[in-house]
Amino acid sequence: MATTYLIVGERVPATEAGLSLFSFDESTGQLTLCGSYTGIDMPTFQAFNKGASLLYSVSEVQGKEGSVETFHFDPLSSDPFTFSGSKLSGGISPCHLALSPNGEYLAVSNYGDGVFTLYALDPLGNIASVTSCKRFVGVGHNPLRQEGSHIHSALWTSDSKNLFVADLGLDRILFYSRPEWSFPSFKKVPLGTGPRHMSLSSDSQYLYVAGELSNHVVVYRIDKFDSCFTLLQTIATLPSQFLQENTVADIHLSSDKQYLYCSNRGHDSIVTYAVNSETGMLTFVAYTPTLGQEPRNFTLSPSGRWLLVANGSSDSVVVFPIDPYSGAPGVAVCTVEVKEPVCLLFP
Repeated sequence: MATTYLIVGERVPATEAGLSLFSFDESTGQLTLCGSYTGIDMPTFQAFNKGASLLYSVSEVQGKEGSVETFHFDPLSSDPFTFSGSKLSGGISPCHLALSPNGEYLAVSNYGDGVFTLYALDPLGNIASVTSCKRFVGVGHNPLRQEGSHIHSALWTSDSKNLFVADLGLDRILFYSRPEWSFPSFKKVPLGTGPRHMSLSSDSQYLYVAGELSNHVVVYRIDKFDSCFTLLQTIATLPSQFLQENTVADIHLSSDKQYLYCSNRGHDSIVTYAVNSETGMLTFVAYTPTLGQEPRNFTLSPSGRWLLVANGSSDSVVVFPIDPYSGAPGVAVCTVEVKEPVCLLFP
């Protein structure tokens, strides 16, 4: 059986190891460190191009234009990450990357100044040209967090023809459709939501939006791909008795699409919902403590049997088995120490 690997991106300066490679045992949930890379400033998010064996990483430098760093990835090498090139991101503080399923485009979300950049890739996976680069302007509902546009993430449909972009600052989802990459339409979400990350049902009919500021998941039905969004549900990510500060972070559907998971920073938990396959609606299942602080990012293993959480402010990656009956994460089986882990990626 082929070895499964996990790449961890860390919120550290270039003088420290910012990319770590672990082997992952799908039978036991154990992680083993294999290698690391030092030399990239704030590698807070990564994307992997499997066809080209390339890893893309943001360099999320605060207050100035960031970059996208490209690496050849070979987990069997003594140096698994070989630097290949660097490209300016087009905006300040790039925080998210999304590779199109067909490998032709790389979407870059620049949080600091509301710039969304779409790069075209060459056949070898290298960044070739800028397809679109646009700065969005305006003022949102929350004067502290929404003083301007903050592009936070992008999500492709499986056919690579449509692209959703979350603007946390202006409370809206931008919608790009091929071939008009430069002229998006948009859908306003409830004021103060602060859309951060998104997940999409396998048939692209239901869009799940993590509201960082409102601590809700917002569910939309996509009736047709002409920006026709129908609001179906808004469901809380927190128990009603929890009154302390919290911001929602990551969101993912289970591999079988029967469950949706979302992470809470403050409550420091993963909330699990059951998904109604006919209506797309969510029903609360459970809260699972992440055994650390600030679960900024999490992911599911390739088999779908494990959920791994990056606790960014307590320097740990924790592995939870997923209960096949309830869909909720169970008792943790492995914890490894990693300096400020903020992105988990199975290449």
